[in-house]
Amino acid sequence: MSQICDFLDGRFENRDQAMKYPTRYAWIVISHFKIGENRFYGQNAYHYAPQRPYRQFVIDVVDEGDGNTYRIKNYEIDNPSRYTGGKNLLEISENSLTYRNNCDIMLTYNKQDNLYTGGADTCECFVDWQGKKTYLVTDISLGENHYFVMDRGLDLKTGGQIWGSNYGPLKFYRV
Repeated sequence: MSQICDFLDGRFENRDQAMKYPTRYAWIVISHFKIGENRFYGQNAYHYAPQRPYRQFVIDVVDEGDGNTYRIKNYEIDNPSRYTGGKNLLEISENSLTYRNNCDIMLTYNKQDNLYTGGADTCECFVDWQGKKTYLVTDISLGENHYFVMDRGLDLKTGGQIWGSNYGPLKFYRV
């Protein structure tokens, strides 16, 4: 369990990808701050606006019992601006969190590649995007120094993509 937490902990950027393909990828910074044995505060922000993250969250890493499969439980935070940049993290309590039903991520460890891979475990993690209800499909590859993420929002009726990358995963590297 400690290895997956070590892999998650820290700051990741997709700078190289954004510089190489600026019309396809924004330069994004993901930060995970450890706030408990298996709990992290996280935020996603554009590089040019680190004090205005577009997503803030708490995640719990849970061993599913076989030592190879891990559930990432996602929580929304009340008053997230209090925690921007990793401030006041000791004040995060169970009362300030709302569990996001059906938005867990399942990751499986591959010992040969030393990677955790997986994605959303249901098609019922709903995200409102510009007034339209979509469901999240995500694919993740997490290694010691990388965090590749492909998030897409799909239309509930047609399954067509509404938001997310059309060019492949965001490729974040530890900085």
